[in-house]
Amino acid sequence: MLRVRAVCCSGACPADLAPAGPVSRSTARGQGGKHISDLRNRSGDAGMTTQQRGTGLIEAMRRFSLRTWLMLGMLVALLPVFVMGAVVYATFHGQIAQPFRSVLVAQHRVMLPLERLQGELWDLSTAVNDYADNGAEGFHRRFEVTEGEVARHLAALEGAIGSYGRYGPVLRSAEGEWDEVLKAAAAVQPGSPETSDPALQRFEDVVSETARRLEILSEDLRLENEQSHARALAAIRRLEYLAAGAAVLTLLFAVAAVQIIDRALINSTDRLVAGALSISSGDRTGQIDVTVPPELAKVANAFNAMTRQIVQQETALALAAETDSLTGLNNRRAFDRVLHEQVDKLGTPGNGFALMMLDVDHFKRFNDTHGHLAGDEALRQVAESLASEARESDMVFRYGGEEFAVVLPGLRAEDAFSAAERVRQTVARRGVVLPGGERIAATVSIGVVAPLSAGSSEQVVARADRALYAAKSGGRNQVISDDRAPV
Repeated sequence: MLRVRAVCCSGACPADLAPAGPVSRSTARGQGGKHISDLRNRSGDAGMTTQQRGTGLIEAMRRFSLRTWLMLGMLVALLPVFVMGAVVYATFHGQIAQPFRSVLVAQHRVMLPLERLQGELWDLSTAVNDYADNGAEGFHRRFEVTEGEVARHLAALEGAIGSYGRYGPVLRSAEGEWDEVLKAAAAVQPGSPETSDPALQRFEDVVSETARRLEILSEDLRLENEQSHARALAAIRRLEYLAAGAAVLTLLFAVAAVQIIDRALINSTDRLVAGALSISSGDRTGQIDVTVPPELAKVANAFNAMTRQIVQQETALALAAETDSLTGLNNRRAFDRVLHEQVDKLGTPGNGFALMMLDVDHFKRFNDTHGHLAGDEALRQVAESLASEARESDMVFRYGGEEFAVVLPGLRAEDAFSAAERVRQTVARRGVVLPGGERIAATVSIGVVAPLSAGSSEQVVARADRALYAAKSGGRNQVISDDRAPV
């Protein structure tokens, strides 16, 4: 028995690639799903690759320099001119210049010899007829001259056959007819014109046939020339249409070039100018958004960085202008601004406030006893005590010298009095620690006012100052409310 063995070209047979055991339906479904998932992932990767390429192209265009954008705009504007020039040259060379050149060559090398050959034939016919009529003595000489001229013209036509081979059969036939003309002319004898000379008749027939063939050749050349002229005229009309189309395309491409230059230069420059004017007018919130070309983008980034630096410096200056350098609290300038804002809000629901004015008791005596450096330290420690008792919404100020002020938004008179009492107790409990480490007692007198109606900031300060004066004149180290201070 013969055994047939299957051999696979790839080196692995289907039986080798198949699983060893039976494959369940769920396993096959899982493998199929895995293949589909792989195909989807590959499709997604291909889509992401295309998207990434588009993004990369846009990023590359954004990195084009100003010179590149200008050159691109000029190329776009001149592209129709270049294309039109190439098309015009190809059309002119292939459909106008070359055909005209061929026509001129044909006229010079074929048409002129043909016309002269026809003339020589008729001259020969006249000479033969004269000879047959009266036996002219000069016939033989004229015959030889004419024969030489015809031979020369036939030789010229023979040379043109290489360029105009399609006329070869006609010329060959004309040459054969010319041989017949020579033979017929040689057989003509002088006699009477009334006599029907068969040789002369034969000569006339041969000359007529030869002339007819040459006329066919001339007519073919004339038709070819007319067709060449017609093609040239059609090409000229096409060139006119192309020129009109090129003019329109040039206009459109010039508009596109203007758009490119506008996008790359004018628009970005306008943004830079608008941003600079905005910065000069005091607006510090805007950012100049310029991405192309890179040169102007760098200028825009420099403007934005300069604006951020200006904002930081102005913020620092504003903070320094309203900060007391000794205690770190807000200064008198900030107090005047905040108090004016709070007074303007009076009369609207939920916008009441209280004002606390403080004075360090016997501070002049403290300076005289312990020195000004110790006095400065005492003011700093009193400021820390005030800040420790203030709420987040409260604002603490150094009003001037040893006087402090606290604006307490949203507090009623009794709540403001309680807050002031806590401040007084904290200062009294902590005292002041001298630079040498000695702790001595320190107290403050406080006047409190809670405006209930609209008024001026000067009136509010006057009421608080009157309450503070009452606290100091009443023995110091106490809190007096405006409604309890003597008028």
